[in-house]
Amino acid sequence: MDRQIVCFAIPAVEVALAQLNDPRLGTRPVAIASLNKACALIREVSSEAAQAGLAAGMSVDHARRVCPPLQVLAPNPARVRTANESLLKVVARYAPVWELFHPGSFLMDVTGTGRLFGPACDVAAKVQQEVLEQYRLDGVAGVGSNKLIAQTAAMLIQPSELYDVRPGSEEVFMSPLPVGTLPGLRRPCMRKVVHRLDDLNLCTLGDVAASPLDALEVAFHDYAGSLSRWAQGIDSLPVLPPTVHPTVEETILFEPDEIDDPVLIGRMLNALQRLCRTLRSQRRVCGRLSLTIRYSDQSEVTKHERIQPETCWECDVSPLVISLFYKSMRRRIRLRALTLSMSGLTGYAEQASLFETRSLEAQRQQDRAKKLAVALDTIHARYGEQSIYYGRSV
Repeated sequence: MDRQIVCFAIPAVEVALAQLNDPRLGTRPVAIASLNKACALIREVSSEAAQAGLAAGMSVDHARRVCPPLQVLAPNPARVRTANESLLKVVARYAPVWELFHPGSFLMDVTGTGRLFGPACDVAAKVQQEVLEQYRLDGVAGVGSNKLIAQTAAMLIQPSELYDVRPGSEEVFMSPLPVGTLPGLRRPCMRKVVHRLDDLNLCTLGDVAASPLDALEVAFHDYAGSLSRWAQGIDSLPVLPPTVHPTVEETILFEPDEIDDPVLIGRMLNALQRLCRTLRSQRRVCGRLSLTIRYSDQSEVTKHERIQPETCWECDVSPLVISLFYKSMRRRIRLRALTLSMSGLTGYAEQASLFETRSLEAQRQQDRAKKLAVALDTIHARYGEQSIYYGRSV
């Protein structure tokens, strides 16, 4: 059975989301770049900016000289994350196996689903239509017998278009394309390979496919085999589903943005209390803690910490949370959001330590803290979340 792979993507997804959020940007040249970095490089450009001669990788200063009316926006990871979750609701409805290879871009293996949803090109069209109707995002879709063909086909078209490469015509499809269209050549580690292709005047994939493999090995060494296969449209890599790691997390949004440390820490400890309560109810412990802070300018900082030994009690985790907070806060700018995440979850161990290393007084203090946590769990379960909370969080 021939594989059927669909590549569905929202071109320049961060620009598209910004224009959806602010319709006034729809007709302006827009670029996405980090605003808090010197010599920042552009990550994405709108179609209007592309027509003015701008492209991803160009410095912001140079782009503004080329296109004075350019509007540069900061990345918004939270908005992109929400968009990916929304798109996934549509993608997962049709594809038993899917892979997120870029924000707003999915590879879907629909092999063997023809009796349920019809041919792969029909599935691609349905996904395009549903995303446009539900989320007002205009996407492209490429269909092929492998990941390389589907991705390449999707790169060659404009939004709302669909490119279906029939099985058996892969080499004919790839032959006239410039070598720069290969997705695998866009990685930083392949820059030398791209320069060597240019030096040898191998301009199209057909030129590469027609070159003897032993000649390519002299010029490209270990990359020769991959280049030859890619140029012929051969790709045996499967669509890889994401690895699932059990986590519990909570995001705190500040309205208006907040900069007062006691308030931030109080809200964070309230969230920690809820997460630990969830772990205790599930009889699990966590071994890894992550804190992500998002500033008002949408830049994010994430810090991680191992928890040894694994635990589900606030008295053990709260010092680590406060330490992560102060490690993350390197700029005196108001915060928009905090995300506290616990991962590395395992079953709760009833066995206590055989040889206690803590002093008797420290053990008593921890026992009191655990009894207090259990009492608070009972109060919250009976009277609600707002019945008792950290005073400094107000």
